[in-house]
Amino acid sequence: MGQPSLEDFRRWLQTEINSLESEESGISHEERLLQLETALQEAMAFSAAWQLRTEASILPVVREKSVRLLSDAPQKSATSGNTVFCNTCETEIEEDLGFCPICGENH
Repeated sequence: MGQPSLEDFRRWLQTEINSLESEESGISHEERLLQLETALQEAMAFSAAWQLRTEASILPVVREKSVRLLSDAPQKSATSGNTVFCNTCETEIEEDLGFCPICGENH
């Protein structure tokens, strides 16, 4: 069966909304309904924006740099592993790690 598509997600959201609308309302019920409706609107907006960008030959997704550091800089260790520097934040990282643990950039 494979990974669900965006269309599958939208259908699931609509099914959840329909089932909630038939139940008794309460504060948590209304909050959940709002969450589902908002998610459905975002999924629909995403689909429309993706289609517009694709039709205009614009790359739909651009990888953004990390806005904040994910952790403190790693302390230098006495390991003998090969180290390189991150192209984005210039932190020294283990060569075989494949990504920077500070900014998240793939290497």
